Amino acid sequence: MGIVKDHINLICAFKKNYPKLFLNSTLTISEQAVYANDIEVKNIFSKNKLSYNKINIDFDKKNKVPLWLNTSYEKNVNAKYLFTLLGSSKVISSDISKYEKADLQIDLNNKVKKKLFNSFENIIDFGTLEHIFDINTALENYIRMLKKGGYLLIAVPCSNMIDHGFYSISPTLFYDYFSVNNFQILDSYLRISSPYIYEFKSIFYKYRQTGLEIPITSDRAVEFIVLAKKIRNTHKVKKPIQSVYYKKKNWRMNIYSSKVNKKNNYPSKKIIFLILTYLPFFFQKLLYLFLRGKNIKKVKIQ
Repeated sequence: MGIVKDHINLICAFKKNYPKLFLNSTLTISEQAVYANDIEVKNIFSKNKLSYNKINIDFDKKNKVPLWLNTSYEKNVNAKYLFTLLGSSKVISSDISKYEKADLQIDLNNKVKKKLFNSFENIIDFGTLEHIFDINTALENYIRMLKKGGYLLIAVPCSNMIDHGFYSISPTLFYDYFSVNNFQILDSYLRISSPYIYEFKSIFYKYRQTGLEIPITSDRAVEFIVLAKKIRNTHKVKKPIQSVYYKKKNWRMNIYSSKVNKKNNYPSKKIIFLILTYLPFFFQKLLYLFLRGKNIKKVKIQ
């Protein structure tokens, strides 16, 4: 994956809402490809009325993606240049491989060395986490490497990207994980886009809260983007229980109760279920979108 123009528009919105974001040191997880050249990036900043750092003319802004050589993408900028424009005084790229000449070679399936703990004010992962088999260890590494008060920005496929990576990841993972590990989620979005042409125009939905399954049925890819802040240092990283179940009173009782079952078997619910069973899927989708769609809101990101 990488950072497309619509991502940059969203990044500008984040920066305007949280001015301390992207300052000081920034770690990119993998050598993040940027799908925009210098003029396009600065035009997006101007469109969003966002000022950017002046950088020396000899700064190396050339993309680091070998497959882009001798293509229309060859003149695109690199992530180090992008985040320096946004305010970072130091940008470090990391990867498991030396393929794209990353500054830091680490395998996020394994716990990082203590010398990397509390090292960065910002950690950026646009499309790497789903390719890491041990997601729990990877997230723990992000927590450890990020300084208190630092920002973590992650974008992952949520659905309709079969075999893109090991996983498609639902928002509840991050909401539940961060809630027990001293992080505050500042903002989050679902981005609907082409699974074939990454630069294709996106549709954004602001993700408001966790809940039951949200019925977005589309032949396009759905990506989840989350911005979180580390409030306190975490001595022991916790593994969450999914909140949609944990918050149910009867589930927390941890006992079987015939009374509970009887209360849930309302005749009206049975009738609704039977009606839905024989309705075409299109009508099922509309009904559940009405019932559960309050968790998201379509928004315009420049």
